[in-house]
Amino acid sequence: MRAVQRACAAGAALWLVSHAPLPALLSLDVHRLPSLSLVAVGAVLTASALLLRPLLGGPTRLGAGAAWAAAALVPLSGLAVMPWLPVTAWRTYANWWPGATQVLVVALVVRRRWPAALAAEVASALVVAVLVLRAGVVEPAAWIAALEQPALLWFSAAVGVRVLFDRTAREVTRYEEVAARAAAQEAAVAARGASARQRRADLDLGALPLLRRVAAADPADERAWEQLPRAAVGLERRLRDDLRARALLDEPVRAQLRAARARGCTVDVVDDRAVRGDDEGFLAGVRGVLTTVLPSCADGTVTLRLPPGGSPATLAVEAAPATTAAVAWALQARLPAHLALDVDVDAVDGSLWAELRAR
Repeated sequence: MRAVQRACAAGAALWLVSHAPLPALLSLDVHRLPSLSLVAVGAVLTASALLLRPLLGGPTRLGAGAAWAAAALVPLSGLAVMPWLPVTAWRTYANWWPGATQVLVVALVVRRRWPAALAAEVASALVVAVLVLRAGVVEPAAWIAALEQPALLWFSAAVGVRVLFDRTAREVTRYEEVAARAAAQEAAVAARGASARQRRADLDLGALPLLRRVAAADPADERAWEQLPRAAVGLERRLRDDLRARALLDEPVRAQLRAARARGCTVDVVDDRAVRGDDEGFLAGVRGVLTTVLPSCADGTVTLRLPPGGSPATLAVEAAPATTAAVAWALQARLPAHLALDVDVDAVDGSLWAELRAR
């Protein structure tokens, strides 16, 4: 229940509850069994307080047994009050139960216990009708209508409020989804822009200087020709990362990729998804796995891949046994909470295979 809904319901509930005890107490001298009236008002107030717990932030779910017990209190309150009053007091505040018990009915409707609420109103209407007809009053239909007015008013109002709450919740959810999609689209546009800038920077600061070094290198300089292929491979991998796995890259991942490759580890990140969806939470978790695992990689080969379906992401490591063990420990100890992990480690051969899924 949202804050606005809680405030609206609280206002109506407090008005009804505050008006129930006073008429009952002031009319004890009219009631032939005042103790029975006190028990009834106490039961109604207690049940109302329990049913209104969602106003304090409690859960709105209500068990069937509790709902039907609360519904039974409505006609039982009528039987505890109305037969013990003079007929002349039925259309006064001494006959407090038709209005006070509507808190229970409203709470049942708002908490989605429609059958119990309707049964309570029907049973209370039968109590009123039978007692009025037995009393032999003039124009019994007018008496029944007058006594049932609170039920008709509050039950229909509760249904209308419940429908309004549901529609409001749907609209809010829809607006939140639209806002989330807009934010994701904005983030994707920003990521594409950052990726384009990164590619231009790699070309300006990496490819062009490397090509100039190749053009200017002395064919007899063996040391230069040993370094140039390694530099070209590193540049090629950075460009390929951005072209094939842009969704898996951010600045921390890029930094860890550069560091791991500088240590001598071969790292490939591949995004083979057929449809690039907006599951940013899952992708953020996979990026977190990369930043967690790569600091442990000083040798061997590491491949992280998003398959055509997008999930599960796979992580393969072929390295020294110590490196594989370090990667396995980092995966299991620092896995993001919203990811599930299946991992298979061969400590002897130094291989690891892991699948990452959203929980």
